[in-house]
Amino acid sequence: MTDSHDDIFEEILLTFSVEHLQDNATLERFLRQYPHLADQLIELSLDLRLQRATEKVTAPTDEDWVEASLLAFHAILPVHTSAEVKDPFTNLSSQELVALRRELDVPSGVIQGFSSRLVDVASVPASFVDALAIGLRSTADDLRRFMAAPPRRAPSISYKADNNPSAETEKITFEDLLMQCKVPDERRRQLLASRD
Repeated sequence: MTDSHDDIFEEILLTFSVEHLQDNATLERFLRQYPHLADQLIELSLDLRLQRATEKVTAPTDEDWVEASLLAFHAILPVHTSAEVKDPFTNLSSQELVALRRELDVPSGVIQGFSSRLVDVASVPASFVDALAIGLRSTADDLRRFMAAPPRRAPSISYKADNNPSAETEKITFEDLLMQCKVPDERRRQLLASRD
């Protein structure tokens, strides 16, 4: 029964992720239909917005948007592991990621920034890396090795490219991520205060 419940849960999230307009009205409609999935839907909505904000591609046309949305959805779900380094986000459910976000008192975009390896781990205070690693049931060294790899490129970028994509996506600092995710000034100072 758990597998069936998980399949239904994933199908609802997938349906949301392929909606042509993922605006507030769409989110509100899904929240009314599935109030028991409010945390997961809000989390996915924020993750998709962050992913779109970090991409510099034109909007897909025709039915390409369905495939691009599907690929983006699968890129957000922590189901793939890197060939070289173990992905510490792989074994966490969306509920566990929500709990981790709350425990660290950061928006979901911050967690997504780490999951997509967008953050330059050298700019992250050791105490935050340690806390995140504990929440991921990993070690700080394994998390640093994972974060050292290039940012995960949204599959839609390579799908739409005429040639092979270059390593044009540069990592951002932890402070830039916090600012992009609109972390309040006081909380941002707290998170950055423990720099070594």
